Amino acid sequence: MNHQPKVRVIDAIMGSGKTTYIINQLNDEKDLNKRFLIITPYLKEIDRLNEAIPRLCFKSPKEDDPTTSAKTKKRSKSKELFKLIIEDQNILITHSLFGMVPASTLTLLAAKGYEVIIDEAFECVRQYGSNKGELSSLDLALLVQRKVVTENDDGYLVWEDHGKVDHKSAFSQLKKDCDSRRIRVKPTANAQTSMQADMFFWELPIDQLKALKSITVLTYMFDASRMHAYFRCYGIDWQHLSLTSDLRLVNWDCDIEAAQAKSVAKYLYVLTGGKINDTGEELNSYSSSWLKSRTPAQLIEIERAARNALQNIFGARGPTTMWSCVIAHLPNLTLKGFKKSFVACNVRATNDYKDRVHLAYLRNIYSQPPVVQYFQAKGVKVDQERYALSELLQWIFRSAIREQENVSLYLPSKRMRQLLHEWSGGLCQV
Repeated sequence: MNHQPKVRVIDAIMGSGKTTYIINQLNDEKDLNKRFLIITPYLKEIDRLNEAIPRLCFKSPKEDDPTTSAKTKKRSKSKELFKLIIEDQNILITHSLFGMVPASTLTLLAAKGYEVIIDEAFECVRQYGSNKGELSSLDLALLVQRKVVTENDDGYLVWEDHGKVDHKSAFSQLKKDCDSRRIRVKPTANAQTSMQADMFFWELPIDQLKALKSITVLTYMFDASRMHAYFRCYGIDWQHLSLTSDLRLVNWDCDIEAAQAKSVAKYLYVLTGGKINDTGEELNSYSSSWLKSRTPAQLIEIERAARNALQNIFGARGPTTMWSCVIAHLPNLTLKGFKKSFVACNVRATNDYKDRVHLAYLRNIYSQPPVVQYFQAKGVKVDQERYALSELLQWIFRSAIREQENVSLYLPSKRMRQLLHEWSGGLCQV
């Protein structure tokens, strides 16, 4: 039976110094025989961390030919990662690459005793087909019906076709995911008899994860993440920690989170009242399904209100602004004069927008129903309110607020404004 890794979750507000704390710890590390793997959301962060921790000589997988396709690059990097582990190198990789490594790589990481540091909670569970290059769930269901893949007794998909698979085809990644036990069937579904679009899920292999020596997760509002729900599903224990202002680790509690919130909420002005927020009164206003049901005239009204808030109330210009909406509605909601100021709602761990002081968030976040149902079938409840709040805050903290500068926010969804008001202890008025 796999042992339990030592897991630490350092849960502190964005800009509190989590990454700085880890950099200091690694630069002060006395035991040079220890080996570390750092997993971060973006390539830019790899370069920054490499420069900040020179004494440990971190390496990153590289592809030799810059003209190769993205899929081929990932495959090349996966092989290079295996080689770096064999060589006992300290390593920096992205979340994306970590999600593609085969089981043999995770097993080698565990055998070599690597200590894993994950910057931002990892998306351990998601609907299969949601990543670029993956087959859709319906296509996968057809392959199950044709016995190309089958469901085993543990709920994992198994690749049954013994023919050669073209490494350039969509089936290549599917076979690797099956072989690495990364595709699970929703517990309430039967892959052999169902044709549900939400039936298949990509999941980080729990056996290999449990075999790791130690895991440190740097995040905020960990309880709102899918990683938290995943840990609970599999009984993984963790030490819940936070950071003081002088970068000391302390045990996390609600009072610490509340104090951290109040320390930064005073820099946030949320536009309230007036007709400009009228479109957000319903509980689901600005959710994906609500926006999908809007008429072209209503979408024009939404765009016009957001532009009015930015230009006429905040006095914003393109370079001072960041705004976001549901990607599917970007063609209809792109704000005139602010096209280049769009910032996707799922950005993490980047300082690229730390000069932005005028914000518009045309979203009302709910966790995807199939994912909620997946965890519920395993006895774990997803807190929709905490999830929505954490997603909003991650986005807001890409702005100048992380530099303790005043920022103005247009947030038409009443539900999202109320969540922000409660988090701030009343400092953010709604």
